Amino acid sequence: MSKSNEMGAIPYEKENNVEYSLFQIQGRITRKAFFFRLFFCIIVWLIFHAVYIYWDKPNYDSCPKSESGKVLGGYANIEIRHKIIQSVDFYVIPSILLIFMLIQAVKRSHDVNYSGWWLLVPFFNLYLILGSGSDGNNKYGLVPYLEKKTPKYSVE
Repeated sequence: MSKSNEMGAIPYEKENNVEYSLFQIQGRITRKAFFFRLFFCIIVWLIFHAVYIYWDKPNYDSCPKSESGKVLGGYANIEIRHKIIQSVDFYVIPSILLIFMLIQAVKRSHDVNYSGWWLLVPFFNLYLILGSGSDGNNKYGLVPYLEKKTPKYSVE
């Protein structure tokens, strides 16, 4: 049995499929996919933050100390490593995840038949979360996760 690339009467191309376009602004995603991707971003950030909190504490015990107990030359290396990991945890990872979620929000706004620029309107995100997507295809793409239609035969 050969696999068909058609969903109903509309050819369903791979670039319009949600699974192939995570980092592209074109296309549409459902509310469920939007929530799953938001949950994924939160989990990724929590993992990185847990690594920062629990495993990246500056260890001053391994530094050379003077007779009075003050840390000598090794303090700078430990502090620099700690600041780099802290910067990644507080700036780099959240920035990457924010860009990813903005891309997903643009796709979600396409699903409700609005441009991505509507994200600049206050409280539009609430509409994205609470509102349902437009029925059928719109100017931004095909219906996401369209169920495969079976041909209907009439008996006369």
